[in-house]
Amino acid sequence: MTTTSTDRVLEQGPGEEQQELLMMLAGKWVAGTLNVLARLGVADLLADGPRGVDDLAAETDTHAPTLYRFLRAAASVGVFAEREDKHFELTPKAQYLRSDVPGSLRHLAYFYGETTVWNCWGYAIDTVRTGEPNGRRLRAGKNFFEYLEQEAPEFAAAFHKAMSELNESRAPKIADSFDFGRFATIADIGGGQGRFLSAILRRYPASRGILFDLETAIASAPPVLAAQGVADRVELVSGSFFDEVPAGANAYTLKAVMHDWADAECRKVLGRIRQAIGADADARVLIVDGVVPEGNDPHYIKLMDISMAVTNGGRERTVADWTGLVRESGFEVVAIHPTEPPHSIVEARPV
Repeated sequence: MTTTSTDRVLEQGPGEEQQELLMMLAGKWVAGTLNVLARLGVADLLADGPRGVDDLAAETDTHAPTLYRFLRAAASVGVFAEREDKHFELTPKAQYLRSDVPGSLRHLAYFYGETTVWNCWGYAIDTVRTGEPNGRRLRAGKNFFEYLEQEAPEFAAAFHKAMSELNESRAPKIADSFDFGRFATIADIGGGQGRFLSAILRRYPASRGILFDLETAIASAPPVLAAQGVADRVELVSGSFFDEVPAGANAYTLKAVMHDWADAECRKVLGRIRQAIGADADARVLIVDGVVPEGNDPHYIKLMDISMAVTNGGRERTVADWTGLVRESGFEVVAIHPTEPPHSIVEARPV
């Protein structure tokens, strides 16, 4: 007779698996704790060495006994560590909550606490029942980006900084992983401050670039491009990718853009790019985004997919999803290239 996991639970009672599940259920508490400590900038205050809670509380204008409880909770999952003298210090994980380290996650942790992003999860069961996100309902009908820019400037700033921090560490590795240099002109659609495009142009000095995004997004691009030494090779163009994208490029990159949107919106964006490409059969669309793996192994993209579903109606996609989406938009997949996790590069050509 085969013994199942259900049989073992009934015979032995709660065990290690129950405790593991209990810690999973506490995940939101962990995220909330890290969000608060990131907003306060505690990791930056510990960059020069351990400090006491009273000292940290005075610096952050917080209630010392409560700050201690937050730090103790974070230390229990390996973010910060409490010493015998009751001072706290950085751990390897806590280093990534600093503002000044490569790969910093400080502003991402900061942004994850934005009220509507956080509260969408309270209505997640409605998303499962209807297939509709909760973000617009909580944002008075506005989409994610409209709401941030118009109603939540503090978190808009945190979001843009988070994207810049992630690009700063990942973009050079992505640029190294694929031969972008075969394209004379590369248009980065939804490219924000231009950090990804800068990484490509630094790696391939013979190429030129077009940075395309909303005016509010590219307004802060010039100093970034100048600091990277590529400003003289980049044309700035503002607009909405739902309306029109600039013509004249040999490759169109979309980094971490498509997962923000449902298939209908993505088809519209890809359709605009297809119009811009025209008869250039050698042009390419390069979608730098997640590809959901098959099977039961854990993967960040599988969890991000649920976040996209409940917050703004976007989604992560499998190989089959990407193949179908680009085919419906006038392209075909040439290859899917591995690159810096959690992303891949979906290379597609016009048909």
